[in-house]
Amino acid sequence: MSNASYGIKEKRVDKDALDVHVQEIQILGHTVLEPVVSPDQLTAWRHSFDRILEQQATENGGADALRRIGEADTARALLAYDGSFLDVATDSRVMEICKRLLGDYFILMLQNGVVNQPTQQPHHQAAYHRDLPYQHFISSRPLALSAVFCLDAFEADNGATMFISGSHKTEAFPSDDYVEKMQHSISAPAGSIIMFDSMLFHRGGINRSHAVRRAINNVFVLPFVKQQIVLPALLNGKWSNDPWLARLLGYESDPSRSPAEFRARRASRS
Repeated sequence: MSNASYGIKEKRVDKDALDVHVQEIQILGHTVLEPVVSPDQLTAWRHSFDRILEQQATENGGADALRRIGEADTARALLAYDGSFLDVATDSRVMEICKRLLGDYFILMLQNGVVNQPTQQPHHQAAYHRDLPYQHFISSRPLALSAVFCLDAFEADNGATMFISGSHKTEAFPSDDYVEKMQHSISAPAGSIIMFDSMLFHRGGINRSHAVRRAINNVFVLPFVKQQIVLPALLNGKWSNDPWLARLLGYESDPSRSPAEFRARRASRS
């Protein structure tokens, strides 16, 4: 298909199909990757997700205790409880997009499961935010990318995430009138991945359906950004023998506890 143009001296040429997704993230701030997992795998992950959510509630004094601190509908560090969730974080398309936008060295900052309950009440993440919260600067290149795995379909009636396209390019949060005019939700089938610049303003919608809407948010950052939970300490050496996974999970960027440890690490790499 020919796109007629005039007066254009520079034009980007796609390397492959993924490059269109890269450009969407750069320009709009978000893109959607189509599902590639089987229905059986989705069902297995849903069951495991629900089990981990219940387990973490038990570990922390029960659902009511977590509800009081706004944690009742969040399951944190899923891959530490079920290793198969590492496959969610390391989707090959997500890894390649991260490489093209973040460079060769990035780490997994967090992997959180979130539930949007069918209560028609505001979701616990219903306030607009960035996945690097409290930051009001912008950079010429992304500092972090979020990849939301849709464990259930994202639809308008079940609280699909709302985005303000292009807001990763502005320091201040837009005015109320602008937000009202420009905010929009993204529908996506179960198994798809909504990937976006983590500085893009977004929020959860209200679930007006009769079923829960579950998702798994993976945030990848440049290694100078701290992990939300120190995964190397939580994983206790798991996957550390794989050089690529050790780097992705933060084993290499976990700060040394002493000058001796710093030098020992440096010696091991020389």
